[in-house]
Amino acid sequence: MITKSTKFHNEIANKYEKGYKTPYWNLYHEISWEHIKKYLPKDKKYPILDAGGGTGYWSRKLAQLGFNVVCSDVAEKMLDAGRKIVKNTPLTEKIKFVVSDITDMKEFNNDSFSLVLAEGDPVGYCGDPQKAIKELARVARKGSAIIVSVDSLFSVMGRMVSDKKFKQLSRLLKTHIFVSSGGYPQYHFSAEELRELYSRNNISVDSIIGKTVFTRFIPRDKIDELLANKSFYKQILKLELEFNSEPSVIGYAGHIEIAGIKK
Repeated sequence: MITKSTKFHNEIANKYEKGYKTPYWNLYHEISWEHIKKYLPKDKKYPILDAGGGTGYWSRKLAQLGFNVVCSDVAEKMLDAGRKIVKNTPLTEKIKFVVSDITDMKEFNNDSFSLVLAEGDPVGYCGDPQKAIKELARVARKGSAIIVSVDSLFSVMGRMVSDKKFKQLSRLLKTHIFVSSGGYPQYHFSAEELRELYSRNNISVDSIIGKTVFTRFIPRDKIDELLANKSFYKQILKLELEFNSEPSVIGYAGHIEIAGIKK
C-alpha cells in the first residue's frame, strides 16, 4: 500500500543516507549493530531479510560479512538509491533489492529467511503493525531471530510535555499515533506492546533495548558537538551498552528494539 510515508521516502531517497552521517547517528548505529550481531546466523545457507531496508544500510553491513541479503521496501526509489550505492562493487552479488510491502510480503515464501530485520521504524510507519509483525514471523525460519526497531511512546510523550503540547499529548495517548516531521503518521510503542505483538505471533522475546537512553538528557542542539569528542563518545557508548536493556529506562529512549526467536 502506498502511504504518505512511502511518498515522503521516495522524494528524499537520493539524500536519505546523508542525513544520518552525524556523531549521534554513528552512536545509534553502533548500539544497534552490537545488538544485531548477537543474532547473526551461524551459517550462510539461507538469506537474511532486511524488511523496510530502504537504501540498504544494514543490508550492506550484513553482505560485507558474506551473507546473502534481500533488502525489501515499498518505496521503490529508496531501493534504486541503494542499488546505486553498491553498483560496481562486490556487494551487488550479495544484495537483492525487492519492492515489497511489509504488511503483505507475498513475494516471499513461508520460512524463507535465517534472520529478519525491520530497522528504521517500518513497522511503525506501515499503518498496520500487527500485519507487519505477522508477516515478519511468517517469512522467518523456525528458530531464527526477528529484530524490530520502532519509535518509543514514552519518549515522544516526554518531548510533548517539555514543549507544553498537551492537546497533542491527549491525542497521542488515545491513538499512539503522531505525525512526523515528514508529514506522515507513525505509531509509537511501549516495550510491553511489543512483547504482546511478539507473543501473539508465536515469537519468543529474547531481549529489548532502548536506543539511545542517556543522550535523551542532552539538549538536541548539543548532542553532535559533545559526541564529536572521542572520549565523551566512548564513555556514552559504554553506558548505553551496559544499561540500555534495563527495563526501568528502555521506554525513555527514542527508539525501542526488540529481538525474539520464532517458535
